[in-house]
Amino acid sequence: MNEPPSHELVRQLSELQLCNSGDLRRARGRVRRLSFDLPAFDSVWIDSLVQLRLLTPYQAKLLEQGRASQLQIGPFVAIDEIGRNELGSTYLAQRLNRRDRCVVKRQEIEHTRFRDAQRQMSTVLERAKGFAHPQLIFPHELVTTDDDRLVVVSRFVPGLPLNELLVRRGRFPAGIVFEIGRQLLDGLAAAQAKSLLHGDIRMSNVRLTDTGLAVLVDGGIRPVIHPELTIHDQLTLEAYDGLAPELIGTGATATARSDMYSLGCLLWQLLTGRPPFTTADPLAKIASHQTRTIDDVRTLAPDTPAILAETIRQLTAPKAEERPRSFADVLQRWGRPSSFSRGKLKQFRRLFDGDVPHFSSSGAGDRVSRPLWIGSFLFAITGAVAMFYDAGLRTELLDVVSHLYSAAQVSRQAATQSTASSQNITADSNADLARNLPHLKPLPAPTPEGVIFLNEHGPYDAPVVKFMKGKLVIRGTLGVKPEIVVRDTPLQLTATSISLEHLVVRHAAPHPMVLVESHCQQLNILNCEFVASPINTSRSQEDFSTANEIGSLKWEPLDKKPRANQIAIKNTNFVGDANALLLMQAPQSLTVVNTLKVGQGAFVAIHAHCRASSLSLDLDHMTLRESGPLLQLSGEFAEKEGAAAIQIDASDSVFHLADEKSGLITVESAKPRTDLNAMAQWKASRSESVVPPSTRLLTTLDPTGNQIRTVDDAADQFEGLMARRIQFVGKKDLSRPRESKTAQLEGPRVESTQLPGIDPSQIGPAKRSTQVRPSQ
Repeated sequence: MNEPPSHELVRQLSELQLCNSGDLRRARGRVRRLSFDLPAFDSVWIDSLVQLRLLTPYQAKLLEQGRASQLQIGPFVAIDEIGRNELGSTYLAQRLNRRDRCVVKRQEIEHTRFRDAQRQMSTVLERAKGFAHPQLIFPHELVTTDDDRLVVVSRFVPGLPLNELLVRRGRFPAGIVFEIGRQLLDGLAAAQAKSLLHGDIRMSNVRLTDTGLAVLVDGGIRPVIHPELTIHDQLTLEAYDGLAPELIGTGATATARSDMYSLGCLLWQLLTGRPPFTTADPLAKIASHQTRTIDDVRTLAPDTPAILAETIRQLTAPKAEERPRSFADVLQRWGRPSSFSRGKLKQFRRLFDGDVPHFSSSGAGDRVSRPLWIGSFLFAITGAVAMFYDAGLRTELLDVVSHLYSAAQVSRQAATQSTASSQNITADSNADLARNLPHLKPLPAPTPEGVIFLNEHGPYDAPVVKFMKGKLVIRGTLGVKPEIVVRDTPLQLTATSISLEHLVVRHAAPHPMVLVESHCQQLNILNCEFVASPINTSRSQEDFSTANEIGSLKWEPLDKKPRANQIAIKNTNFVGDANALLLMQAPQSLTVVNTLKVGQGAFVAIHAHCRASSLSLDLDHMTLRESGPLLQLSGEFAEKEGAAAIQIDASDSVFHLADEKSGLITVESAKPRTDLNAMAQWKASRSESVVPPSTRLLTTLDPTGNQIRTVDDAADQFEGLMARRIQFVGKKDLSRPRESKTAQLEGPRVESTQLPGIDPSQIGPAKRSTQVRPSQ
């Protein structure tokens, strides 16, 4: 029997209310597996509690280092450290005895100024009492500690900071910057009306939430900590990017007009992708703000609308008196943000959920509420076409064209035509599609960088593409939903690395066949949909032979050595009875996130010629609905004694099979290996997954005699898999992922309050919708 945790660890966990005796009992089984026959040190208990999500990695680190006392900040316990500078840290935290999260900022203050800083912060809190605005966060509580640290508590906003998004994406489209500016102006105007000052407007203090809100955090804190800016203040380099000239070396304190200057610099940086003054020397930045005028933003971002460029020029005027009188005046000219504004930012934020964000016209349109700048941009568009095309049809050109198209009042007609031509077509209607598509567009040639952009719906013909220089990317423009149609031969791709993004690939042939044949080391699939032709799934030997050779995606590595072979699939929908993946070799890793398969056929089918090797599957929020097995094995994987165990980490997933006789893992062989009870190691490192109670976990299938046998002693291999009755939102619908969202489970979840399975709102290529409309 393993040793229990030390009394000191139990005391710390109890005092910090991180877990109780019941939680420790839950962890005992994991501790036993981690430690085997060795003593169960406290570090093993801590690792087990992290796996059960009872501790965060940050909490575990401090506990292992003997610094548990640092987790408690007054009546709060830290969950994670989310920011740090020379004078202190910022934490995601929660109050003891409560589960709601907040942000706790702890900053060191000079001893001679500490009492004065506390009084000033108390004044800010009193003034901000009752102030509530979705775009602006001020602290609401001051915590007293034993040291000279100013500790304030604010509402937690679960968003990504703009500086991180800018690094990942590059400069933002003008339409998106306009909407971010409108939201921030709305919040700052409301704060100014209450005599509240933010004082620290910069990229890292603006969070973009997944609901489409641009939120400015840490209001009123910096003017208290640094009431007068000097060159000796220990600030990060970013803090000088929006420094108003009148605050430098004058002893003056921040004002609403100095906040305007900072806001203008922030908008300038979003449009250009760099700060107004790019030097890495703080003194040089200070000198630049004090002695130079910020350039017109159109020198670096010529597609910026005049109304936006002119406002930035006014906000960044060197003299404070030359700036607007108030934020309300600027907001009046721009117009208050609407629900449409929030919808645009919500869609833009969603584009960062993929591995490589790609941006399109409908998601980030450069449409400003007043069309007075359209005429001046006609010339700019014609002169910039070549430049933008060489850059890969940059979003900005597409956005401007989208705006002009909308202004000409033809967008509704175009959207209707696009919707009619891009309706989801089930596998049963693919023959009709073939007859109705006598002329398919050729797929464009890749750029020198290996990128094929599809900016039209198509449909496109499925060619043979070989790009041996490196990475090959076929990327559909968001909102267009381009289709590649497979008629006589599959889409055949060869490259070191292949990425398919925002596409639909479908059959248009009366007979089943592979949709995509890929020869590469790394295969990445993002926001795609694969629609396969129907397959006769009756259990005859001939049908098995046919079905096992068919897959929506057939993958074979260029290099037979598995050290660098990886497959990643995210936000993708597999429709039809074909196997989703047909693997000719086993990759080193297969990662599947938020992916749906509806229809019979295995999700992963291992070809009979595949040699047995280590195979790791990481599954997160995936759903199989009325599907074949998750994993269908043949060849050496099914027959070789002592082959390496398949590692499966499945979290928050739903596996609903079409045939109760099939197994979640099916071994297809007339002579299956005898060590089947050790062939797979199933775990749930994040949260459990579910199957219906009648599901067979591991079965063998003899195709020669159509005999199916359940491996009864295999249950121990499937840790973290629960049997629950599953209800979906709607009936089985091949063309609607939302119908396959989990609606209800009969029985409790052990490790998560959220339902497992897909988030259908993220799946498949973005559709053209009613987003193209005038700003309100």
